[in-house]
Amino acid sequence: MEVFQKKKMAWNGICRSRGWLFLGAFLTAMALNVHMEVADIAEEGISNSLYLKVYKILETVRQGTEGKGLPVTVLTICLYVCYRKVWREKDTQTVRYGKGLALFLAVMYAGGVGFAFGNSLSVLYTSSARLLKTMVLIAGFYSLYLTAIHAFYEFLVSRRDIRMKESKWLTLYRRHPFASAWAGIMLSWLLHLVLRYPGVMSYDNWNQLAYYFGYRKYTTAQPVFHTWLFGIFVKLGTMLGSGNIGLFAFVLMQSAVMAGVLAWSLVCMGKWKAPAWLRLLAMGIYCFMPCYAGYAAFPIKDFLYTACFLLFVLLCMEWFRKPQEFWKEHWYKAAWAVSACLMILFRKNGIAVYLPVAFAVGFSMMKRGISEKRTAWPAAAVIGLLAPVMLAFGIEGIIGSVYHVEKDGPKEMFSLPFQQTARYVRDYGEEIPEEEKEIIRQVLDYDNLPALYLESSADPVKTSFRGDGTEALTDYFGVWFRQFLRHPLCYAEATWNQNYYLFAPNIDNYVFNRDCHIGEEYVMEDGLGEAVRFEIPVWMQGLCPVMVSFYSFLSEVPVIGMLSNVAFYVILMFVTGIFMLHEKRGKEWFVLLPLILTFFIILAGPQVINQPRYAFPIVYAMPSVLAFYMRAGRSTPQEVNGKGGMK
Repeated sequence: MEVFQKKKMAWNGICRSRGWLFLGAFLTAMALNVHMEVADIAEEGISNSLYLKVYKILETVRQGTEGKGLPVTVLTICLYVCYRKVWREKDTQTVRYGKGLALFLAVMYAGGVGFAFGNSLSVLYTSSARLLKTMVLIAGFYSLYLTAIHAFYEFLVSRRDIRMKESKWLTLYRRHPFASAWAGIMLSWLLHLVLRYPGVMSYDNWNQLAYYFGYRKYTTAQPVFHTWLFGIFVKLGTMLGSGNIGLFAFVLMQSAVMAGVLAWSLVCMGKWKAPAWLRLLAMGIYCFMPCYAGYAAFPIKDFLYTACFLLFVLLCMEWFRKPQEFWKEHWYKAAWAVSACLMILFRKNGIAVYLPVAFAVGFSMMKRGISEKRTAWPAAAVIGLLAPVMLAFGIEGIIGSVYHVEKDGPKEMFSLPFQQTARYVRDYGEEIPEEEKEIIRQVLDYDNLPALYLESSADPVKTSFRGDGTEALTDYFGVWFRQFLRHPLCYAEATWNQNYYLFAPNIDNYVFNRDCHIGEEYVMEDGLGEAVRFEIPVWMQGLCPVMVSFYSFLSEVPVIGMLSNVAFYVILMFVTGIFMLHEKRGKEWFVLLPLILTFFIILAGPQVINQPRYAFPIVYAMPSVLAFYMRAGRSTPQEVNGKGGMK
């Protein structure tokens, strides 16, 4: 063991040497300028195979750096200065699991480059030139990620903070933290709501209105409760003389709810004595980032779902901090029930998030009850944890009965295997036996799968779903598994290709719907336009494209663009997780559980590219998660093992 430690220290010393740091800086600079385009290289009459390979490698490097000598040089010097400051001047401690995470993130980035260029991993290795570029990408981004992880950890543990100057605004916040934070967020969003009056619509929203007003069959394809709630608001608006009133009232309501939850997150951060710089940064993000302000006027189901999700995550943190006192406070019990219930109602995957968390809480309570020899609590605890599920099912059942809601097929939950099958048919269709083709035909439109397959979205494939018979699905999954065993890489590529944006911090993944007319042509033929009509005032026409352009511009601006990027928050989630493990606070992963479940739900979902709203739960929750990790007076590793809520 001692010999191993000495070798490890020697290796770390080599890696921190000036030469290695300069090489890492150079590779990172090259990686930031790499593209996968490879021009044909003339052989120049070289007959010796070894010489030819060397020549092609040199030509590839030359072509890759052509015209980039100055920016690569400047970037290399800047990065070297940064790397040296982190690794040598600060004598940064090594974060456990940091190297593994850095390598994982670098590989994911390189894979994303391949998919962005050619929708295939083969782009990365089909020629020696591209393989060389791939190695540069991985090595360069490994150095970048590893340094960033350690620099960020060093900054967090330094406990640096800013001192707030006394002012009337600070005094007001101290006296009324929730009200002042809520008012500040709402006032900052109000301009966006007014300039995008009466609101922003999508195909899903118009479909919901067609369900509610009876112009289409009311099904569970859209969340039943959100459809009913949105329909109620719009109907009240039409009764008052204008659909605009109902739509604007709805976006005001959802903005007020979201602002309230975000304000409470700031109150919690203050209660946890998280650093002032983080609380100020969180407030700035909430008020001004396009992924917040730009979606406040969009009545999509994900917005209210995210508000309930964030409230639920905050309650999980409070439970972890004081597990015994938590259930004694009526406000916490009520907030737990309401947030979990609405989370389940607003999105179908809400129950997939809630049940594992509830199980973890129940298991912890059971262990504590056994250790303390209490026998009266189990029934009440089980009922309390299951109450949100029963309440949600009850509400949805009542709405379903009143509006005669029909159950939609399970195509949504099978998006991932359907997508994998479509790619398999496209790439290996000639290998598939007739028997397997017939089995797939019972479930999907087999003959059109190659044409329907879209790398970034499973929607075209899943819409070809033909039935939900148990026997047909059972046979299909048997075929799906056999095909996976034949070509597992095909399935991996289908999943990765659809989700690579989750690890692409250099790609803007935000789409901002323009106005209330988006998608209306989709349902006008059904006659819905006679019952519901939204109009943009004449003096405001043309403002919506300006706002969308403004949001898109902000998403590209340095720092603001990074703080609006989905991948940034996903990476931050994993980084925070390894920091917890490094400090032997692994039980605190409990507060990451809802986010991790959401991450896997996204992977299994139909799309995230151009649909960042599916990742909103992670984006909106990460400021609070980071504040929880940095909370003052947090337990030492030894105390966490003995006293945490996950005892």
